[in-house]
Amino acid sequence: MTTEEEQILAIIRATPELMTILRLIRDCHLKQGALAAGSIRNTVWQVLSGQPVALASDIDVVYFDHERPASDDLEIYAALTERAPQYQWQVKNEVYMAHYNFADTPEFTSVADAIGHFVEVPTCVGAYLDEDDAVNLIAPHGVTDLLNFQCRPVPFYQQDDRHLAIFRQRMAAKQWQKRWPGLVITES
Repeated sequence: MTTEEEQILAIIRATPELMTILRLIRDCHLKQGALAAGSIRNTVWQVLSGQPVALASDIDVVYFDHERPASDDLEIYAALTERAPQYQWQVKNEVYMAHYNFADTPEFTSVADAIGHFVEVPTCVGAYLDEDDAVNLIAPHGVTDLLNFQCRPVPFYQQDDRHLAIFRQRMAAKQWQKRWPGLVITES
């Protein structure tokens, strides 16, 4: 565990809403179940910017289970919504998500592999609680970019203009620099 990863874990542990969400996800007993992406990324950037922490985006729940059909995502979503309707849940079994943007993407091998294929590096982060209530981090590309307000596409999305177009579209739509003016966006 690096000092940088410990810093991310400390932010998560100090954010009551994230801890509540992590408990809710753990209680779903999903294979490789984790909170991922924007909830963690935005919380880290809010804390580091001295902004109030507010979960303004979807709560991305990811898991990896070959034995569950994609339709189970709706059942899990309904159960989470019933227990915590204040959140906008998104539930994805990453077994079925490899071809979301491109048909030629290799199949994912785990939830960590799937998180590592999210479009931009600072979004490639996840966390889960183990049975002892310890927070565990998933960060396939590390957390340096996240902590340093740097945003670049993961290597998979740097390979050609067709892939970079997805990154560019996301950056144009998200407009993160308006909220975090110190964010540096690069394509490599």
